[in-house]
Amino acid sequence: MEDKHYYDNAVGLLTAKSEALIEQYPRLKRLQSEVDRRLSNASDKDSRQEILNIMYHASRNELHAGLNRLNRLLDSFSAPETELLS
Repeated sequence: MEDKHYYDNAVGLLTAKSEALIEQYPRLKRLQSEVDRRLSNASDKDSRQEILNIMYHASRNELHAGLNRLNRLLDSFSAPETELLS
């Protein structure tokens, strides 16, 4: 019974922190809605975890691609300077 109480407290605390974060950064509200929508269709804990894992990897890949584009852009601006210094 004590484990359930601990779990309920942890879920309550995490929910409150999540809501505070969304209030602080409103652009996260759309992402949270998408997560909630996808998780509501999951049949069990393992399915929910797999959905979160897929979403995490997709976001990480998108971030990585964006960083690669930014690096290429920065490289294109710094290339002429490098040639002038040579």
